[in-house]
Amino acid sequence: MRGIHKLFFQLSLFALLQFCLTTRADVIILQNGDVMTGTILQTNSDDVLVRFDYGTYSYPQSQIKDVRVETNASPVQYSPQRVPNWAEIISALATNSWAHDLKQIPATVIDNGVLKDVPYISFRCNSAGYEVNIYGDLDKPAGFEIGAINYLVKNEDAKRNCVNFISSLLNNNDSAIVHALSTSQKDLEKNKGMTFETTFPDEPDAYGGWWVSVYDESALAKARASGAELLSITQPRVAPSQQQAVISTWQSNSTTRDPSSNWSANEMSDSGNSGYSGDRVYVRGYYRRDGTYVHSYTRRYPAR
Repeated sequence: MRGIHKLFFQLSLFALLQFCLTTRADVIILQNGDVMTGTILQTNSDDVLVRFDYGTYSYPQSQIKDVRVETNASPVQYSPQRVPNWAEIISALATNSWAHDLKQIPATVIDNGVLKDVPYISFRCNSAGYEVNIYGDLDKPAGFEIGAINYLVKNEDAKRNCVNFISSLLNNNDSAIVHALSTSQKDLEKNKGMTFETTFPDEPDAYGGWWVSVYDESALAKARASGAELLSITQPRVAPSQQQAVISTWQSNSTTRDPSSNWSANEMSDSGNSGYSGDRVYVRGYYRRDGTYVHSYTRRYPAR
């Protein structure tokens, strides 16, 4: 029996070690000595895009001293929900050849339409030719969309990429509905509480882009921020040096002060180039409906 117990202990220890290995993250060592852990999504000539728990950050190559890539770094937790969690969406986006130079940008508060005042995170890729937005609770989003914008707004291949990307993340029935949407004129279908929609550049809530959207209106309504909440989770579209007083309240709730928590001047300029007319952007982080605010970058490598 003792031999059996010993074998069981060894197998349990092996399983535990395997679990630890599969949940370890990539390690990014910066020139200033900081050591960050996350999942590397893309490596470009100028920077490295890293996914953290509730957001991403692009580290310039010049700031990186070393990168240690783990084979099974920070696996995405897949779930059967109709709208995938944010990590699944962005991790899938990063694998597409047309989604090069992916980066997170400041999300401008939307001031009209069904998405009005719903907190979200925003990403652009392909020299700002595509934009992806994920709305509400990032673990259980109320909806997401991808748009062909700027120089790709009339590109038919770009529209097909948008349709195929959205479809690839949905169940078979929902995927079929998205594929059936018209790409040449306004189209909208509803199925079991979910809305599937194409939006064209001349529509008031399109802000000059061509969009494919999937969303749950009831979930969007629950995620919509009140006026008081908007004041606490947004900041003016101004240079980062002027933002400190605005964002200090939510930063003080974080156990880790990370330089990547602020939007850089270049990132704020990306927001300024957006077609959205709002004068405020959501702070970098993630707002939960239970009233808590989650810092985006808390995964430092543990001290030894």
